[in-house]
Order: sequence, then structure tokens, then C-alpha cells
Amino acid sequence: LQNLAKAGFTRAAGIPFNVKNFRGMMIGAAAAFRPAQEASEAYLQEKSHQTWRRVKIKILTIMRFGGSLRAKKRDGPQASSGDVKKNGKRRSTFAKVHELSVRVRKDFKKTAMQAKDDLETKANRWVSKMHGGNAGIPPSFTWTQTLWSFVGVLVTHTILSRLNSFIMTETADTTKLSLVLAPLGALTTLQYNLTPAPASQPRNAIFAQVMALTVANLVSYIPFSAKNAWFRSALAPAIVIPAMAKLGITHPPAGAASIVFSSMKNQWANMGIFLCGVSITIINAVLINNMSDKRQYPTSWPYLSRAKAKIGICKDE
Repeated sequence: LQNLAKAGFTRAAGIPFNVKNFRGMMIGAAAAFRPAQEASEAYLQEKSHQTWRRVKIKILTIMRFGGSLRAKKRDGPQASSGDVKKNGKRRSTFAKVHELSVRVRKDFKKTAMQAKDDLETKANRWVSKMHGGNAGIPPSFTWTQTLWSFVGVLVTHTILSRLNSFIMTETADTTKLSLVLAPLGALTTLQYNLTPAPASQPRNAIFAQVMALTVANLVSYIPFSAKNAWFRSALAPAIVIPAMAKLGITHPPAGAASIVFSSMKNQWANMGIFLCGVSITIINAVLINNMSDKRQYPTSWPYLSRAKAKIGICKDE
């Protein structure tokens, strides 16, 4: 019955018998196994008991051998105080170096992982930007507005081309001056096709062109060799275009003018002629654009408005 109880039966009953010298026991009834939770608790308890017993044996073993090692050191030769200090310093130095190397390794790994994640994020964003946005196609002009642009550009460039021909004829034997027409073609494109755009306004055109021509002429004085003279055409727009953005006078034709004038001769004289051409295009754009009911050029005269406001204040006082 005890063996049945150990095997997991909670209750068991037996009847001994002796019949014709045959002895034994008849099991009358046996209960079911113990519940699974009780069996698992008993197993865990037994396992923890065995684990603690193994740990106890290991601790006692370490204490025994540690005591014998300390006794050997105590019986051995005594180290001098100087050696102890030197060894201590060495150990502390080595410990500091080890800690520093471990810290540097951890920081390097952390920085490398962060840089990798940032690079992947930027690369994904870069690729997604190249797929384009949701902006639509700009609307086309009506035939009436197209005709106004045709008339404005034709009149303006007729005047400019005739002026250029006159200047070239008069200076053919001396300084050989000319009116550079390419940037003015870009300027008239803005004035008649993007009339209300900030880059088309007279303020941007005048100030940006003055700055671009000045920078281009100064760059032309840098003593480049014949092999490196091409670098002027790269340096001038690299200075002019970001400067225009910083000053709020972005004007695309000024970038083109800086490239052209950085490699020309007689720059200062050509600069004056070119600014006269810019003034002619602005005057024509003001006269022709405002003839249309759907156009206005310029959108404002900021400095004239400020001057009028100051004059009005002075009169009131």
C-alpha cells in the first residue's frame, strides 16, 4: 500500500487472505492519480532542493580551496611595499585602459549602427523623392496670352538685336564691344511667360544682374593658367547663385550672365552695355504686359512704395 501511495495513488485498500496455505492480499479499491498541479509542484520542489544541494557543495569546495591558497601565500615570501605599489599601479593602469577600450568599442558600435540607420533612412527618402510628387502639369496659355508674349518678345529683341549690331559696327576697329543677348532671352522668357513670378520682377533683375556681373568680372582677374581658365566659368555661378538665394533676389538669367562674363574681355564696358539691355527689357515689359487686361508687370515697386510712404509721413508732420 505504501508503494501504491508513492506511485501517485491517494487511497488504496487491501484484504489479506490465507486459503489452504496460500497467502496474499487482494486489492479491493484504489483512488485516481493525484492532480497534475500537485505532481508538478512536488517535482519542482524536489528539483530546487537538488539544485541548492549542488550549489552548497560548490560553495564549500571553493571556501576550502580558497583557504588553502591564502595559507600558502601567507607562508610564502613577503613582497616589498614598493613591489606592491608598482603592481597596484600596473593593475589600475591596465584596468583603466581596459575600461576605456571597452567603452570606445561600445561607443563605436553604437555610432556605427546609428550612422547605418541614418544612411538607410536618407537613402530611402532620396529614392522616394526621385519618384516624384503629386504636382500636376502647369496650365497652358490661351491663344490671346500667347499672342501677347509673341508681340512682347518680338519687339524687345528687335530693339536689342539692332542695338547690338550698332555697337559692334561702331567698335569693330577699337574695343570690339557687344551686347550679350543670351541672358536677355532668358529674362524676356520670365517677363512674358511667368509675369507675376518673383524672379521676373525688376528688383530681382537689376540687383541680381549687378551682383552677377561684378562677381564675374572680379573672377576674371584671378590668374588661372591656360589649362585651368575653364574653372572661372564654374566658380562665378557657384558664388552668384547661392548669394542670390541668400539675399532674396533669385534671378535665373543672372546665373547665365555670370558664366558668360567670367571668360570675356573688356568686361567692365560690356557690363555697362548689358545693364542698358536689361533696362530696355524692363521698360518694354512694363509697357506691353500692362496692355493686357489679365497681366500686370511689375507686381509691385517696393522701394517706390517705401519712398512714397516716407514722403507722406514727412508731409503730415
